Amino acid sequence: MRTVNARCALILIPFVLAAGGCPTYQASFDSDDPQMRLAEAVESATRNDPADYPHLVAMLDDADIEARMLAIEVLERRTGTTRGFEYDASPERREGPLKEWQLWARQFVQAEQSAEGRSANPGALSSGASATTTQPESKR
Repeated sequence: MRTVNARCALILIPFVLAAGGCPTYQASFDSDDPQMRLAEAVESATRNDPADYPHLVAMLDDADIEARMLAIEVLERRTGTTRGFEYDASPERREGPLKEWQLWARQFVQAEQSAEGRSANPGALSSGASATTTQPESKR
């Protein structure tokens, strides 16, 4: 059976190459492929895009220990805190810190959206109102 499969593979190679080669994959937090989500998390470590925060926080609840480890490493690098999250802890022990991260991410997104709304409509600010974005409180 193996020789038949190997022959089929050898016969199909020219057709695959003629059709454009192997499929290309793009790193993305929204990918169905876990490896592409991990690749995007690695890429996010090299940039400082606040839009990555909700995706990284979502990865803290991943079944894959590597995804959790990578996500908390990137979050700690960018925010300076783990909020007590331990990627290798039991689900019960991760639950509290995970909820803290989820709350933080929601607050962060709301603050960013609020800041965008103010900058899009500067006349909407009342006199004396501050246009600075308040980042959610961090704790170690």
